[in-house]
Amino acid sequence: MKENLLRFNKRQRYLIFDTETEGLNLVNSRPWQIAWILAEGDKILEKHDLYIKWEDLNISDEAAKITGFSKQLYDKKSLDPKEVYNKFSKYLEDESSLIVGQNLLGFDVYMINIWRKKIGLNSDYSFVNRIIDTKSIATAIAKDIPPPSKDNLLSWQYRLLNHKEKGLKTSQLTLLKKYDIPHDAKRLHDAMYDIEMNFRIFRKQLFEIEL
Repeated sequence: MKENLLRFNKRQRYLIFDTETEGLNLVNSRPWQIAWILAEGDKILEKHDLYIKWEDLNISDEAAKITGFSKQLYDKKSLDPKEVYNKFSKYLEDESSLIVGQNLLGFDVYMINIWRKKIGLNSDYSFVNRIIDTKSIATAIAKDIPPPSKDNLLSWQYRLLNHKEKGLKTSQLTLLKKYDIPHDAKRLHDAMYDIEMNFRIFRKQLFEIEL
């Protein structure tokens, strides 16, 4: 029934999140900023934007340039890694929420796990089954690939995430332009701005694919 599609479900809750990190290493790079939004239907209920304190933070010059990292702001706002994780994890572990983001499956889930291990927790990827990755969905829309049953959605998204094709562009900037969403390209790669824009992309995508 089309009435069951997410585009019509005004009560579905979404956690939209993004991290900014020291670098792109999926084994060692730590997140220094985590931003998340809690939404219901198309309405934003809460916004959170926190900095994670690492005494030996080693952000690469490239990452600092891309994200507009400010050491002064970081030193002023950063909080204990456990404190920030405990606050974020309450949203991450809420099974009533679907999790939305750009390239979460290819990057951010690993950053969350590195963070967990740095504060003495075991690896845990149990939340990935609730992820809808807007980068994967963009490929599905571009290639007119219908989604499978909910049970197979994760593996389907991973296959799409790894799909490489000349001329196929699925970056957040590309998607903002595609959907004519007003944006400031210079502000992209700030975690909070990214997820605000990403949620708008996601709401557009829901009317192009039957999820």
